[in-house]
Amino acid sequence: MKKITLMAGLAALSAAPFAQAAPLVDVYAGGYAWSPDTSGSIASGSNDIDMEDDLGFDDSDQTVLYVGLEHAVPVLPNVRLRYMDLSDDASNTLVDPITFNGQTFADNVNSDYDMEMLDGTFYWSPLDNVVKLDLGLTVRQMDADFTITGAGQQATESASETFPLAHGAVRANLPLTGVYVGGEINAIEYDGSGMRDFDAHIGWQSDFLLGVKAGYSRLEVELDDVSGLDSDLEIGGPYLAATFRF
Repeated sequence: MKKITLMAGLAALSAAPFAQAAPLVDVYAGGYAWSPDTSGSIASGSNDIDMEDDLGFDDSDQTVLYVGLEHAVPVLPNVRLRYMDLSDDASNTLVDPITFNGQTFADNVNSDYDMEMLDGTFYWSPLDNVVKLDLGLTVRQMDADFTITGAGQQATESASETFPLAHGAVRANLPLTGVYVGGEINAIEYDGSGMRDFDAHIGWQSDFLLGVKAGYSRLEVELDDVSGLDSDLEIGGPYLAATFRF
């Protein structure tokens, strides 16, 4: 996590002199701590395990960082790199036994998950004035680990997958104020699996690099036997972000 934070910060700082020297290049970056609710189910075996009712997950602290570059060369895509660190732990007393990766748990359980997602988004802006429209492709590398422990037993299941997602975003600027509203979607469906994330926000960008953005973001992860793991997860909630534009 610290390594990714350092990489994002260095990327933004190293690109700033270049952006100032080239007026047709914009570099932007941002980050926020996110406290979404986690719901849905996971499975590695015969039964679905409810994240809330069985394992006791609720809201959690997550981290999102991003840095991007936009330019004026029509044939080349703009680029954004985004890192999401989604992790949490919980404890609960089971009402009914559960089975995960061949281990059966029947009493008190502790569980945790860790999902890291690194996105590379490549997009064009066919409309870019008061209203800005972005269309392109997001390539997402996801690494996920789920662990359940209890009564001297432990079961872990991991999944690693690369997803190509369709990308779309829209932003409307309120002239002369620095205020804007926007939204974004990345989505794919294939072979019983799917991944979707949605974002709606309102923000303000000053003339002195710094800005702020508030919004609601939601991530849906459906896995059908990906590395032995099934999931139907929904992670969503409001956020407040600091933004920078060079």
